[in-house]
Amino acid sequence: MGGAGGILGTFASAVKSAVLAAVLVGPAAVAGVAPAAATAPSEATPPYVFVPPIVGLPYVGSELTLGITQFQKCKTEEAPNGFILEWLSNGVPLPTERQGEFLTLTPEDRGNRISMNVHTTCETPRVFHSRETRPVAASNRAMGWTGRGNFELLGRTDDGDLVLYPRTYEPNWVYWGPGMELLQFPSSWDEPRVVGTGWNIFNIVFSPGDFDGDGHNDVLGRDSTGNLHLYPGDGEGGWLAPSQVGAGWNIFDSIVGPGDFDGDGINDVLARDRQGKLHLYPGDGEGGWLAPSQVGSGWQIFDKIIAAGDTTGDGTADIFARDRNGILFQYPTDGQGGWSTPSRVGHGWDEMPEISSAGPFIKSYNISRSDLLAYNRDGNLYSYANLGVEGDYSLFNQGQIGNGWNIFSSLI
Repeated sequence: MGGAGGILGTFASAVKSAVLAAVLVGPAAVAGVAPAAATAPSEATPPYVFVPPIVGLPYVGSELTLGITQFQKCKTEEAPNGFILEWLSNGVPLPTERQGEFLTLTPEDRGNRISMNVHTTCETPRVFHSRETRPVAASNRAMGWTGRGNFELLGRTDDGDLVLYPRTYEPNWVYWGPGMELLQFPSSWDEPRVVGTGWNIFNIVFSPGDFDGDGHNDVLGRDSTGNLHLYPGDGEGGWLAPSQVGAGWNIFDSIVGPGDFDGDGINDVLARDRQGKLHLYPGDGEGGWLAPSQVGSGWQIFDKIIAAGDTTGDGTADIFARDRNGILFQYPTDGQGGWSTPSRVGHGWDEMPEISSAGPFIKSYNISRSDLLAYNRDGNLYSYANLGVEGDYSLFNQGQIGNGWNIFSSLI
């Protein structure tokens, strides 16, 4: 077996059409715009001054860039034009080789706060300052599997195949009217491929994000005897040698990877026992554990617990839970190992056999927030985005993004 319970690294080179779900190409979406006036402002007309937003998730592996903003600048030759971005870490400019329109966060950025200066290229230049990000945390599940920080899906079939659905986003500056340029991210699915077989030896498989601190997302699987196994990701959609990282985990009936739950920048695990108590197992950032603690009770009323990442844009992990009547609840965390006020999201979610999350599907206004994913009994896959203000939650169905996904027992 490749990828689980046997010889690691022996993966199928081709994917049988029978095991593949169909995917739909999502529309291009706005991720950044830099509109401007063609001439310098008069004294009677003060310039527009906005704080330029940074879009992108503050995790290792994420790609940051300028968000939708507006300021007066001077037009030059090619888009993007009229401004230069300068990236800073904890207020200090990053080295020249890391400057540019996009900044990819590395393990060395963990714990730092990133900001940008936007320099206009007028004869009388101006500088616009962004706010700082929250401290950069370990790579989150939203960063995908191929080292590009993209929305990517991993599905497990009943017969134990792991199928990877990579997705490519191509940033493209386009002319959008006089003095205005628009940054679009047209995207498409790459060819799906099997990246493991024999994973049906596990009764729970999930991703904690980067668990061992190498900057790549990993997978944890629990076998029937309660042993927990770590499969480190190689950053290219494959796996490195596995190791056992726990025993006795068969006391739990639900285990999820919320990302950084306690605010130390390291990814953690939540596990519910059969009495409904919820336990936090903090990761140590090197593939091991710190001391666990109980962080909830009464969770036996839910038949599904979903680790959704940051869906509100406030920089903390969010947990969703569905009760046996099909009502979905959101449990925001406080970023310090506790909870904020929960809320009811909606009903009818018992029609969805699987609910998951994999980061933002459309790189648009909500590029800094993760989406919910769900497929119905017919196998149609949908993406749900949060269009509320920061810290709030307002669910919006972005539409169907695939079909035939009921061949998978779980999305990881």
